[in-house]
Amino acid sequence: MRTILIILAIILLFSLGINAWTISQLSTVKKGMKDQQLKVTKLADDVKQLQTAGPRKPSKPEAPKEVLVSFDDDYIKGDPKAPVTIVEFSDYQCPYCRKFHNEILPKIQEEYISTGKVRYIFRDFPLSFHKLAVPAAVAANCAGEQGKYWEMNDFLFSNPGKLDPAKIIPEAESLGLDKAKFEACVNDDSKKAEVDADFNAGRKYGVRGTPSLFIGKTGDGTEMNALYLRGLRQFDSLKPIIDKQLKAN
Repeated sequence: MRTILIILAIILLFSLGINAWTISQLSTVKKGMKDQQLKVTKLADDVKQLQTAGPRKPSKPEAPKEVLVSFDDDYIKGDPKAPVTIVEFSDYQCPYCRKFHNEILPKIQEEYISTGKVRYIFRDFPLSFHKLAVPAAVAANCAGEQGKYWEMNDFLFSNPGKLDPAKIIPEAESLGLDKAKFEACVNDDSKKAEVDADFNAGRKYGVRGTPSLFIGKTGDGTEMNALYLRGLRQFDSLKPIIDKQLKAN
């Protein structure tokens, strides 16, 4: 009889333990469901606020300011004696720079550069989070040593997936370069000095992002007072600024 009572007691205790565990698990599940419900409610409120607020208006470009900017032995596109100069600080890995090069610069080229009114100077400003911007800039300068700077410049902006030296070097011959000389130049660490010089000059002039344009009268030396325009600008907004500089000459 005692044995039977002991067995019944064990069964009762086991049953009570199962029930306690089940109640605990149900409590946890209920708490989790409540937390999820709160998150869903908050998300719905956030969506409602965004819908009420309407679409975000794009930020207006900063008003141009005048800066004394220099240019040394940087490559020039157009007539070296053109009355107006555009200096661009740019980054080969920057999508906005690529858009400027592929869509806006050709319009400037057609109306101003090819007609002798404007000369265009490209300076390197590789952003720190674009890891391929520096080697791409070095490659362009190395191509420049063989008289193919603008060909490489066009290639890099037209092929954003080929900014790594391992992908640039095989293209050397198709761009009219001596492949062996180009490869040796690209692998020469000292070639980065020119890129660094451009970057430091840009920081001195207040450049914080790319593309950044400086537009001014060419003058006689290697400096000019220019209007600084930060960020991507459409041709229609650049045209009156260029025309105003041309009329002032």
